[in-house]
Amino acid sequence: MHRICKLIALAYLLSCGILCAHSQSLFLSPTDIAARKQLAQKQPWARASLDLLVKEADDFPASYMKRFGTPDAAPPPEGGAWLHWYACPESGKPLQFHPPDQNICPDTGKNFTGYPYDHVVYELRNDALGEAAVASALAYQFTKKLFYAKNAAAILNDYARVYPTYKLHDINNRPGPNGGLAYAQTLDESIWLIKIAWTYDLIRDANVLTAPEKQSIEHNVLRPAAALVLKAHKEPTMNIQSWINAGAAAVGYTLNDQPLITEAIDGPIGFRYQMQHFVHEGFWAEGAWGYQFYAMRALTMTAQMAARKGVNLWKQEPNLLALFHSPLGVLLPDGSLPAFNDSGSPNLYGQSFLYEVAYAATHDPILLNVIEHGARGDREAFLFGAPQLPKTATPLLSSAVFPEAGYATLRSPSSDLTAIMKFGPHGGAHGHYDKLNFVLFSHGITLAADPGTHPYGLPIHKEWDSMTIAHNTISVDGQRQAQATGKLLGWHVGDGWTAVRADAGSAYANASLQRTMLLTPGYVLILDRCESNDGQPHTFDWAYHNVGTETMVGTVNMKPYTFTTSNGYQHLLHVLRGGTATDVKLRFEAERKPSMSSLDSNSPPATYDSAPRHVSMEIAHAQLELQMLGAPETEVFTGDAPSRESQTAIPFVIVRRTGTSITFATLLATSKSRLPTASRPPHLTKAEDDTFQVETTEGVDVFSTRNGFKFQHKGK
Repeated sequence: MHRICKLIALAYLLSCGILCAHSQSLFLSPTDIAARKQLAQKQPWARASLDLLVKEADDFPASYMKRFGTPDAAPPPEGGAWLHWYACPESGKPLQFHPPDQNICPDTGKNFTGYPYDHVVYELRNDALGEAAVASALAYQFTKKLFYAKNAAAILNDYARVYPTYKLHDINNRPGPNGGLAYAQTLDESIWLIKIAWTYDLIRDANVLTAPEKQSIEHNVLRPAAALVLKAHKEPTMNIQSWINAGAAAVGYTLNDQPLITEAIDGPIGFRYQMQHFVHEGFWAEGAWGYQFYAMRALTMTAQMAARKGVNLWKQEPNLLALFHSPLGVLLPDGSLPAFNDSGSPNLYGQSFLYEVAYAATHDPILLNVIEHGARGDREAFLFGAPQLPKTATPLLSSAVFPEAGYATLRSPSSDLTAIMKFGPHGGAHGHYDKLNFVLFSHGITLAADPGTHPYGLPIHKEWDSMTIAHNTISVDGQRQAQATGKLLGWHVGDGWTAVRADAGSAYANASLQRTMLLTPGYVLILDRCESNDGQPHTFDWAYHNVGTETMVGTVNMKPYTFTTSNGYQHLLHVLRGGTATDVKLRFEAERKPSMSSLDSNSPPATYDSAPRHVSMEIAHAQLELQMLGAPETEVFTGDAPSRESQTAIPFVIVRRTGTSITFATLLATSKSRLPTASRPPHLTKAEDDTFQVETTEGVDVFSTRNGFKFQHKGK
């Protein structure tokens, strides 16, 4: 009898193991689906999201065939090429696909054919099929209409047929170790793999797949794709590795494969390693907001999958939640973030869909500060968000410094004037050579701009985007900086003013750079000290880029000039050059019009994202007066510089001085529009060593950097 009971128990455990291995649970269980259906019956926003989901499933495969001009919804015959090749070589603008086979430059009308252009469309086809598979599978779960599951099954079966025929290829169409089969890199392969695995998880119990078909999907797609991506990037590749881990986890949890799960979570470069080594004070180590959010999507998915199996990575690895907090520390008043390193300037509120998932998992009230800026219409909110959100008081943004991550945010307590300086780690492969670079925001506009990043396949990306001269910082002898980590030297938040001082570390072996910034409600004072390390004179180029139009206010005699050097200088156009020993004065006037364009990231979308963008419909105007104290033998250059962020050229000024010890003292004063003729902008003078005076309409400010920071306002 005892033996029979043991056999019955063993049979039960075995059957439970099989059931557990194949029960729907990767992201949503049947109980979750039922709860979300009830939510859609009660909440209009949830109903609207569900309707959009079902409509997307209804539109397939006709939507796919129309978009790509194909006779059916079959996968592409070959793997896709790198999306960054899909740009017009002349202008850098993305090509436009005209089905069935034209890749048109919007500026010239030229059609680009063959590799890599046609194969980028293959990548887009894989993206579309992955999205369609998930939408169809979810539509089946919510409606129980079998034809949705059959559509999803058809996509999986098609890939089980063609995936083994795809050849290994990387972004240069070589069989490199970091290449993929359906895509040209493991990053995109992993994103696609998550969608395929989730689709399989959602429909495998729908009786639309035979046992041989399931075996084919598992052995021809899921397992080989997981093995493929895990072979690549056995090094700290940051956001790519986050997606590789998430892709492996998706297959591991779907197939109940513990070694895959262990590798993804606890492996040498798994989830936990990334949380403990790639996050500094809440900031992602690549230093690019597009890539921080990109990684956060993968990391959040991994945490979601682990939570289904009782592992709470949000609590076990607190740096995951810290990634959601850090953007608030460097947020610009319009909700955008600085375009540092290889990134555009994403709007934080456009990431509310991601914050929905994090809030549902943690109930951290800080996250509500992002969610409340967007309507709850995105799919993530419907599928994973909290059914109800509490009201919260929006905290005032304040000045903050992050010594380890290397950011200093200076904010005016009475205006939107904000400056953010960057002095931290380089950022790996996506870093720019721009220690002490800063952005400046005032009157609704980012005035002092970062150049952003062009598509990686264009020469200008390497020749300009990361170069020192492309940023608001200092170059030495016309050379770009080296990879370096700066250091915070001083920080003080006073009554109505904030000051910071940092150095550029080992950016140059033969020179040391140190920058001090003071911010008050009406202006920013910048003090740069440049010292030779080898006793030899060096040429120091102080560069500043400001959107809008540029006017020389002083009497400098400017003549046409052409830079013949490299390191980014060759991309400076319409250059004028002059010499002066007096103060350098320029006026920049800027206007910002409403725009729905998004340069959030230099990466393709990783997940469905219907989150509404936070876009102001007001036309903003701002003026900036630049005054730099004069010095003998000063050269001044003005002209236009490239910028992907603004989509147009940006005016620049370069002030050049040569010596063993050089100082640049610069005042940036902002106003909403051009000052009346009788009004005078704030004026900078130097009183004595390390003491500067700024005369304003309200009095005189005295700022000293001797023995720390000292600030005094003397009213009229």
